[in-house]
Amino acid sequence: MKKFIIHTTIAVNLVIISAMLVTGFADMLDPRSWPVMTTAGYAFPLFALANLGMIVIWMFISKKHILVPFLGFVICYVPVMQYCPVHASGEVPLGALKIMTYNTWGFGSQREAGNDEEAKKEARRNILQYIADEDCHVVCIQEGVYHKAMEADIDSIIKPKMPYIDTCKIEGGTMLMVLSKYPIKKHEALKYESKGNLSAAFYLDVNGKELIILNNHLETNKFSVEEKQQFGEMVKGDMGRSGIKTESKFVLKKLGAAAAVRAPQAEAVASYVRMHKGRSMIVCGDFNDIPISYARRTIAKELEDCYVSTAMGPGFTYHRNGMYVRIDNVMCTDDLDSYSFHVDKKCTISDHYPVVGWVKWHGR
Repeated sequence: MKKFIIHTTIAVNLVIISAMLVTGFADMLDPRSWPVMTTAGYAFPLFALANLGMIVIWMFISKKHILVPFLGFVICYVPVMQYCPVHASGEVPLGALKIMTYNTWGFGSQREAGNDEEAKKEARRNILQYIADEDCHVVCIQEGVYHKAMEADIDSIIKPKMPYIDTCKIEGGTMLMVLSKYPIKKHEALKYESKGNLSAAFYLDVNGKELIILNNHLETNKFSVEEKQQFGEMVKGDMGRSGIKTESKFVLKKLGAAAAVRAPQAEAVASYVRMHKGRSMIVCGDFNDIPISYARRTIAKELEDCYVSTAMGPGFTYHRNGMYVRIDNVMCTDDLDSYSFHVDKKCTISDHYPVVGWVKWHGR
């Protein structure tokens, strides 16, 4: 009887490990050819947790077979670390630059405030004050806004600490902003097809050394407010079985379609990085895709993922309607070292949390 239990448990464990492999390396697939299959990465943490649970089960059945789930984690080491890196917070050296990337959701103007201008003004000022208090050297903002009232608030709250500001906007779409302690010499938008999203390179002069900040807001998944609410209901279990099945199919189809649109955008970003090889660059922003995705893998090929290299835990950056995922990233070229990147949850006004950390040039 015990042999039967052991053999059955091994079979179950091997199925889980196989599922980890399939979902953990789904980012190898091009979403233009495999739109739904590439969304398999969303399921990876579930199978990883199931494999972790197998360790507990083996402790009661047969301790020597704990090697089976451990082998699964070894085989899937790369996707495990991409989703949930494990690094103790290290000491940040003197001279390191503090970097933040933050999708501000229109500085809070897109909250469920309706036409309450006072609420929007309070949200905007609170986000700006949070940014000022963090005292970063460079802040990269997605979904920014810049109007007269905004300009006045930036002048009073931000400019005393970060006097240099530049923006880049696509007509009818997103605005990218860079706030900096260092002069911004110029910016240039990357060329790729999008109705509302944008990537742009901002050239900074950091004490005589050039640093390119490539700020990105890649294609969104285009969920409406109502669709996000329905997803939240599904996660909470407020739908019947048929409702969950219908909603799941809808979500997967929409995620796959958006991933297919993001693919050439990510390739354009990766191409820009290759064209400027040998120059110092930080690539950051809202990729609108998870750690196991074609978009992230494509951009990260020739870069160091600062969060994966230095952080602890899964670090969810999007936190609304039951969608808890890390879709905001900071990456850098190999002449820069990264330190203590983390998701900062102090400010909850936007639907995103910012990613914050430090970088420093080798030998400086």
